[in-house]
Amino acid sequence: MKCVGILALVALFCVVSAQYDFPQIQIAGPLSPVDEGEDVTLECLSDFDSDLEHYTFQKYSKWMKTWFDVGAGHYFRCWYYNLNVSREDGRLLLHLSDITEWQSGPYRCVYYGNESREFSASNNFSVPVYYLRDIYLERLKGWSTTVPDIVYVEEGDDVQIKCSVSSSQQPIYEWNLENSDWILPSDTLVLKKVSQVVDSGKYTCKAFNPENKLSKEKSFELLVAPKSAEVKFGGLGLAQNEILLYFIAPALTLLLPLLFLIIIIIRKRRSQMRKPQISLIDSEKRSPIYKGSAESVYTNTADTQPLVM
Repeated sequence: MKCVGILALVALFCVVSAQYDFPQIQIAGPLSPVDEGEDVTLECLSDFDSDLEHYTFQKYSKWMKTWFDVGAGHYFRCWYYNLNVSREDGRLLLHLSDITEWQSGPYRCVYYGNESREFSASNNFSVPVYYLRDIYLERLKGWSTTVPDIVYVEEGDDVQIKCSVSSSQQPIYEWNLENSDWILPSDTLVLKKVSQVVDSGKYTCKAFNPENKLSKEKSFELLVAPKSAEVKFGGLGLAQNEILLYFIAPALTLLLPLLFLIIIIIRKRRSQMRKPQISLIDSEKRSPIYKGSAESVYTNTADTQPLVM
């Protein structure tokens, strides 16, 4: 009797499982890394359906912390304009053109059945992308960290410039000097007590991605001037060109608009002073204007006659 009951439960479980048996879904894509900017195609595979009508691709949004259907709304199409879903000969494909690192995934393929609980998803897949960004140069131990195309220093000064780049793998750096076999395998260029003859020239930093040999480079010109007299300012030894750059130039920039405003005010005051002004005392001494007179006349007596028009 016990065996009959157990067999009945097993049969019922098999029937329920068969009724809600979901398809096995897989997502296929490149297994080896691709370079940033290449085109990539992902495919949705199923062992249950051949037309894949109820299947679609999804991408996970890290800032929303949720999955969304790719190509299902105009809002997401604005952000993911380089994603295109197509159905060709019963195949469900996702094309990624000009792929970037932040659009590498993860992606998955999902199945929507006729009922709300009929849902199945494939494994998550992220496209392995190699990338190497542009180089950034930073000057160390200076008033300004910006490195222009031409860097002016005085003979005997020290120069330290750091080279950095964002990369999918730890990059390899090296510095070289134009028209020279000098190479420095480091991300930081350090020149102690520079010489006008030896150290002047064009320096170039090169960065390499060790996996796919992607490379970037950036250069600057180092000009070494003869040592000039230094002025002690606040306990700091500053050269004349540094004082001109950090103090005099900003002061002139602020002073010129102020001088221009003062000149305008002075000219306006002078123009107002040139206008003729009638004294109240003189005006009291003038007699009324009579008919036929060209101008008023001075008088010491009070006016007893009316003005004749």
